[in-house]
Amino acid sequence: METTAANPPPQSDMTNRNTRLQEIKHFDESKIGVKGLVDRGLESIPSFFIHPYPPKPNQKPSPTRKADPNCTPGLIPTIPVIDFFSPRSTLVDQVRRASSSLGFFQIINHSVSLSSITKILSSMQDFFELPENVKKGYYSRDMSRGAAYLTNFDLYRSEAASWRDTFQM
Repeated sequence: METTAANPPPQSDMTNRNTRLQEIKHFDESKIGVKGLVDRGLESIPSFFIHPYPPKPNQKPSPTRKADPNCTPGLIPTIPVIDFFSPRSTLVDQVRRASSSLGFFQIINHSVSLSSITKILSSMQDFFELPENVKKGYYSRDMSRGAAYLTNFDLYRSEAASWRDTFQM
């Protein structure tokens, strides 16, 4: 049965949604992120992080994510490797296909030095190890700020949150 304004969900579903929203809001407003939960000695994973298993049988795939025709169910997919020395049209097509199917890819021949990559990764690790009160100053859902630290871009919209923190610049 579809939920509409004329056909609202049962009260228990509404109560569960409200409780879930309150839990998410409390977590988000704490600005501590997933690492903060762990650092505080988390004893159980909050329910809004738990993904249903098995997935709902009638669950539709994401409209922005297409199944990879080269991926056999049950097998671990191969991460696409994209060579930046490829002709531009090939490069654009490979990025589009990898982004719309698997969702990520590896780039080679990008001319970013290993020392630069190492410094960036070290800086990110240093950031995530900062005290909570320092990181809270960067916690924001406003992506126009230039630098933002947050947990899940779609925290309030997804069926279940991903167990990750993000620093975006």
